[in-house]
Amino acid sequence: MLMFEDGSRHKTTRLKPISMRKIGICGSDVKYWTDGRIGNHFIVQNPMLLGHECSGVVSKIGPGVSHLKEGDRIAIEPHGVCRCCEFCKKGRYNLCPNVFFLATPPDSGALAR
Repeated sequence: MLMFEDGSRHKTTRLKPISMRKIGICGSDVKYWTDGRIGNHFIVQNPMLLGHECSGVVSKIGPGVSHLKEGDRIAIEPHGVCRCCEFCKKGRYNLCPNVFFLATPPDSGALAR
């Protein structure tokens, strides 16, 4: 389970420790900063970290990981899905009702020390 300072949570069993290096600010981040929302569905109701375009360096390798090594530079996928619902099982991850997406309410982003 990943838990962020704001209390948002994300279940994971495949956490690979990384050291964040770069985080981009895109149009959605600016929109949340200036308007506190995007449309009527994604509304900032609690403090939230911005930033979902990020990269880093692998800082530790877990057991069974053979395709990465410490020091590898990586781009970070900003979303996670459950892989268990009917949509995930059909390969339609964009429709997963349990999606976690960095910097999209209620989930915080990666722009932190």
